[in-house]
Amino acid sequence: MVADQAALALSQARAFEQLRALATQQALVNTITTAIRSSLDPQEIFTAITQQLGEALDVDGCALSLWRDEDEFVQLVGLYEKVEPHSSRFQATQSQNLSQSMVPIAGNPVLQQLLITNQPVVIDDLAISPELNGYDLPLRTPARALLLVPLLSDGKIIGSITLRQVSKSRIWQAADITLAQAVASQAAIAVQQSRLYQKTRQQAERLMELDRQKTEFFQNISHEFRTPLTLMIGPLESAAYQKAALPHDQAVIALRNSRRLLRLVNQLLDLQRLDAGRMQASFRPCSLVEFVQQVVEAFRPYCEKKGLLVTTELVPCPVVYLDIEKFDKVLYNLLSNAMKFTGTNGRITVRLEPAGNHVRLQVCDTGIGIRPEQIPHLFERFRQAEGSVNRSYEGSGLGLALVKELVEMHGGQISVESEYEHGTTFNVWLHTGTGHLPLDQVLEVPTEIQASRALVELADLETDLQNEEEEINPLLLDVDVDPNLNPVAPLPSLSDRVGAENLDVSSSVDSPGVSNLPPTPKGRVLVVDDNPDLRNYVSGILRECGYEVLMGRNGREGFQIAQRYKPQLIVTDLMMPEVSGLELVQLIRQEPQLQGIPIILLTAKADEMSRLEGTEQGADAYLAKPFNDRELLAEVRNLLALKANEQKVVELNQYLTQSVLSRFLPPGMVEKAATGEMSLDLRPEPKLITILFSDIVGFTQLANTLRSRRVAELLNEYLEAMTRAVFANGGTVDKFMGDAILALFGAPEELTPNEQVRRAIAAARQMQVSLAELNQKWQGLGLVGDGGPPPVQFRCGIHQGTAVVGMFGGAERSDYTAIGPSVNIAARLQQAAQPNSILVSAAVADYLEEGIITKGSPLKLKGVDETVLTFIV
Repeated sequence: MVADQAALALSQARAFEQLRALATQQALVNTITTAIRSSLDPQEIFTAITQQLGEALDVDGCALSLWRDEDEFVQLVGLYEKVEPHSSRFQATQSQNLSQSMVPIAGNPVLQQLLITNQPVVIDDLAISPELNGYDLPLRTPARALLLVPLLSDGKIIGSITLRQVSKSRIWQAADITLAQAVASQAAIAVQQSRLYQKTRQQAERLMELDRQKTEFFQNISHEFRTPLTLMIGPLESAAYQKAALPHDQAVIALRNSRRLLRLVNQLLDLQRLDAGRMQASFRPCSLVEFVQQVVEAFRPYCEKKGLLVTTELVPCPVVYLDIEKFDKVLYNLLSNAMKFTGTNGRITVRLEPAGNHVRLQVCDTGIGIRPEQIPHLFERFRQAEGSVNRSYEGSGLGLALVKELVEMHGGQISVESEYEHGTTFNVWLHTGTGHLPLDQVLEVPTEIQASRALVELADLETDLQNEEEEINPLLLDVDVDPNLNPVAPLPSLSDRVGAENLDVSSSVDSPGVSNLPPTPKGRVLVVDDNPDLRNYVSGILRECGYEVLMGRNGREGFQIAQRYKPQLIVTDLMMPEVSGLELVQLIRQEPQLQGIPIILLTAKADEMSRLEGTEQGADAYLAKPFNDRELLAEVRNLLALKANEQKVVELNQYLTQSVLSRFLPPGMVEKAATGEMSLDLRPEPKLITILFSDIVGFTQLANTLRSRRVAELLNEYLEAMTRAVFANGGTVDKFMGDAILALFGAPEELTPNEQVRRAIAAARQMQVSLAELNQKWQGLGLVGDGGPPPVQFRCGIHQGTAVVGMFGGAERSDYTAIGPSVNIAARLQQAAQPNSILVSAAVADYLEEGIITKGSPLKLKGVDETVLTFIV
């Protein structure tokens, strides 16, 4: 009976332990599942798995690795190890701290056993299983006991979880193995979810990049469309409005840009047809030598204008079947690019030669080359459409993408070889015969090459050549310029930044040539645009209306011209090489002598963000292409009128400022205040200043012998001479009180106490000398001396102390003055001074040398409580 009860109790205890183990296992699985669902970061998930399992089984280490049967190495992605000896807790190791060593799979007995069985590998003691040693996970210490469970997905291993004991063997229980397998199942799900997440994120990033490229492409293609449209619509609207014939030069511009627009439209349509599978080619036998010769000859005049040497090396080849209307775009595009990116005196070589059952067409140049990182993306659509507003060359980014697809449509291949700054070679490989072509698209009718197609395909080169011709005279003026004027100095590089805060420009801004520019009644306008047709068109509109026009081909050149010739208004394109329109606006706004110039941004980027960005940078108006001449002229007139009114207000403010300040400040200080070089705070506040109070003795006696008007004349003559003496020494005239003068030193201009005294003494001495000169003059006129009134005598008192200084009064009437006991002391010193003497207080004498002062008697001055020590200068 007792034995039965004991057996029952033991059975119940075992069942309880099993239930508790199951509960622990289920809780752990739930925890890991929650961790997997709560994060999209794979590393967080792997760390949580190893941590939870390591804690649950109380092992020395837990590692999660990802690998497959076909892999060469095991990659450790999660690691958790017990911290010894200070803590019994486990510590997760972050991904950046995981060892980068990798474990080879081939030949590893433990991993091979796992691969064979797809079942857990249980090793209780490696010491008695030496054949299984060598399991080289990047762990800190070697293992004594191991438990490996596979991560399975669709019956295949995608990784494993390794549990280990370091210092002692361990008998792995069935519950341990079951729990590890359950966690491994969840880990496998997490791995698959992680890979799916990573794949989805990569796809999203690719889609975002594609969307960005397309957005930039459409912005740039808009620019490419709107520029020729402006040059077509503008002249036509003007001619229609004036009911006059279109001038020849404008007709040429309109025709050239019509061809440019047609070429752009053709490119877009060709790509659209290729995408839709609706571009049906018609392949006919073609003599490639004759075809290449004709294309090169059509191209040669453009190269000669630019100073490029074009050579051909054409070897007779077997017949190649081509759709000439499509394939000529390949050669024209390659030649155009070669010319665009090759400088004067460069060389372009076109080679043609047979190569087995192929023909190789090669276009080589000695141009600027292509950077290595750009070559893999060269034939991608929109790749040139970099989206920046200062790209060096115009273009839609479709040309080479179309070339590649047209070559492949002919069953051929194209490749590129380039050495940056040394040149580029394009190789086009074409099959001979018809075996590679659909038979229903082959016609045995010889091809006819249409030379007129060159006018469309090479339309862009006309524009480029105009820029090349203007290299000789980059500064284009509508006025006579001094032939000795120095050329515009080059600016330092502005790459990798939008603005230039410390741009160093040649000092030739003030060169003599500037003064030789005649004044213009309407104003001087600078037009900056990298497209010569548009630049000339805008300049012509302004010139016909009487404006003086300067032209620059990019923001760099425009800024130099603006610095030298100070235009009244700037019209600039937005997208330009080297320095963009926005960067030019920023440069102008940072230059003190130019920052007030109105700026019109003229651009095809008419979206709201571009407008907002232009306004934030400081543009005054934003004119979108296409535009007409009346719209442009209206903006120019309005901005110039606003600028003229603003200038009048500035001049009036300067006049008012100078008229007020000149009453009590030296001219130099007035000029600095009016131009903003000096900030004056005229609010009343206590300051340590030096006060000079002067008077003359004998002027009343002189005045009694003269008429009132003559007295006023002599008094003004005296006050003017005294004012000059005060101003010459940087003092401020506080006020005139009859023939007495109150002057301040140290306000409003801040001066040290020593400097205040030095200037005050110098001013007093100069006043004394000036009065002596006046006496001499008056004596010559018979006004003083020789039996008349005696010469006028000077006396002065100087004191240094604190006074409240500033503007006193109200809106109707106010004066700049000083009030306080210190002013009173200076006045009393003047009264106590002997004629023709300067009496100073001890506060002033402290800053004077002993040899120039004589100690006077202490004075009890009226209105002053204490006795004042005095010194005679």
